[in-house]
Amino acid sequence: MTQNDVPDAGCCPAGAHGWLRVSTDAPSKLDEIRQTLGVDIVRTLQSNLSQDGEFFFFPITFLSLEQGRKQGSRVVFVLGRDTLISLEPAPAPQPLEVALQRLQRDACTVAAFESFAIILQAINDATDELLDALNDDLGRVLVQTNSVLNSLEARDRDFGASDVISTQLDLGEVEELLSDCIESQLQLALAARHTLARLPSVHAHLQGLFRTLIDDIEAVEEHVSFVHDRVRLLQTTNNMALSVKQNQIVKVFSVVTAVFLPAMLISTYYSMNIVNMPILEWQYGEPMIIALTAGLALLPLLYVKHRGWLR
Repeated sequence: MTQNDVPDAGCCPAGAHGWLRVSTDAPSKLDEIRQTLGVDIVRTLQSNLSQDGEFFFFPITFLSLEQGRKQGSRVVFVLGRDTLISLEPAPAPQPLEVALQRLQRDACTVAAFESFAIILQAINDATDELLDALNDDLGRVLVQTNSVLNSLEARDRDFGASDVISTQLDLGEVEELLSDCIESQLQLALAARHTLARLPSVHAHLQGLFRTLIDDIEAVEEHVSFVHDRVRLLQTTNNMALSVKQNQIVKVFSVVTAVFLPAMLISTYYSMNIVNMPILEWQYGEPMIIALTAGLALLPLLYVKHRGWLR
């Protein structure tokens, strides 16, 4: 995006869609807007105002896919009766470029309110596209989770805490992105509803457009909730797998302790310094102690196997 207005293409004259795009790197352009339109965007934003005269302010933070990478952008929209101003970062976010292409393609003269609806729709579509990409990422995480679960019964390969932790870190990043998506959808819905409530009578025909836009935003919100529930399920499954693995490790050491406990008791007893211990003088004393120790060690092992605790 340049520091000046984005030129229109095709048959549409400049400003036919009533959309003035301003880069955050162009403070001189903000001064020009203040002088020509009488709106001080910087002062209004610093005062946390949502309205200045006939102009309404809608700060929107959203996520989009920029050349396959997830990128967050914050754009401030200033909507007036005949003018729409967007204060954008540089370079311009991809959804705004898509919205401009739609405006240039669909009509030659578009009101500022209709342009705003088309821009919000483009941002909403970008969020939906991002959710599809996140779903693909979750598909790969699901494969990792299934590998972890299958390894609980496998004998050729084991897994450790590092395998689960790496998966949990990936899920944590996805969950953070989903939180940003939820916030973005709430801001989009707020902007659409406020604009619908303040539509001038001359633009009453746009009510259907904004109602459809609100329905689309709510549909994407449901999509976000679905993906978020899927992330939570995968996180729970990974935690469960790690707990099962830890229990298996503790179980092995518990069985080993139970097997060797009788031998430890017998060795402790016969290691006592007692003057009169008749079994020490018996010629079959040593074989009997060995057999008794083996039998007592075998009993807890058989009991554990009978109860199925070794599975």
